[in-house]
Order: sequence, then C-alpha cells, then structure tokens
Amino acid sequence: MEYQIHGSTMQMLEVRLQPGETIFSEAGCLLSMTPGTRMETRAPGGLGGMFRRAFSGNSLFLNYFHAQHGQETVQFTTRLPGHILPLSLRQYGRIIAQRHAFLCAEDQVDFGVEATLNLGRFLGGNGLVFMYLDGDGTCFISVDGEVVERDLAPGERLLVHPGHIAAFTSSVDYRVQAMQGVTNMFFGGDGLYMVQLTGPGRIWLHSITIHNLVHIIQEHTSQVF
Repeated sequence: MEYQIHGSTMQMLEVRLQPGETIFSEAGCLLSMTPGTRMETRAPGGLGGMFRRAFSGNSLFLNYFHAQHGQETVQFTTRLPGHILPLSLRQYGRIIAQRHAFLCAEDQVDFGVEATLNLGRFLGGNGLVFMYLDGDGTCFISVDGEVVERDLAPGERLLVHPGHIAAFTSSVDYRVQAMQGVTNMFFGGDGLYMVQLTGPGRIWLHSITIHNLVHIIQEHTSQVF
C-alpha cells in the first residue's frame, strides 16, 4: 500500500491499493474512489462488535475498500481542520485512540473497542470507551488542529486536558485527577478534571477540541443574529 497526504489545514489522504490489498475506514470518511474499487460495508465482530461500536459512539459498520484487478485509488477526508497522522504499529505496538480520532487502516490492523470500568476516564471527559489499534500494519488517525507529539520517559508525567488527547501508546499510564483549587475548578474554564499521563511511551494531542470550536461558533452566531 502506498499513500500520500495532501493539504495543510484540511488534509486529505490518498491511498493507492494494489490488487489484493484492502483498507477499511469508519463510515463517513470517504472522499472519492476510482471505478475499479470494490467497496464492502460490514460489521466485523457480529452483533457483539456492533453493540460495542454503538456504545462507543462510533459507526455500527466499517467500510472496506478492495483493489480487484489493477491499482486503485481511495481518498479519505477528516471531520475538522487538522492533520492526518500515519502510525506504523510495527514501530509503536498497540495504540489507544480517542474514539473519534480513527480514520482508516490496513486490513492487517486489529481495530476494536476498549471499554474500561475506570470511572476516572469517564469523569475526565473521554467516556468509558476508547478504541484500540493493534497488529502489523499502518493506521491513520485524524488530529484536530496541529499535532502535539511528545515522548515520555519512564516515570515522566504530564497533565493534559482530557479533550486534547488524540492517542497514546499502550505503555502509557492514564489516570484522572481533579483540578487543584476550588476557584480553578469552577471558574477556570478548563473543566473539573485533568488527565495524568505517565511514561514510558508516546502521546499525540489535538491542539484544538471540537467542544471549544462549537463554543466559539455559537458565540459568533449569537452576536450576528
């Protein structure tokens, strides 16, 4: 599989598939495909897989794109202005992603829902569900705004606003802690909780969040009307 990422602030991913190669994506990500591409919509994991994806807020079905005879091209686009990030699972191993960050992946990638009973994750604003990406291929995630990337050394900690977390390697420990100070908590405007990420491992962060973007648009709309 060959790919190229086009654009700057609203990127598009172009994937060139050879005969026998397959890539899959969430519903709603497709921009275009050449006529020889065969698209198949299915629900991997059966009813259980559909239930887990519905619980996560993701689409019930995944779209699979196959090159049948010659080289075919499929293009995907993001939901918000931002960047498309290719991640080699051979290099990083298992990756845990925020549920709306996944864009597409090679067919060799194992993609599923990682539910957790960690109440801290729920209180932190990311819910009880993340997505996992594992296997021996390349996956692509969508990072809103600019990509903030950081490697954490063993035991190194970083406090992050939960809405800005796009993905992290499975070696990173994720814990939620309350915002310090009552005034900060209720009047600081950054929520009640922060996420403590502890290395070793790599993290990828959104520089903007959809919640902040919606808030700005609502303020602008109210001023106009």
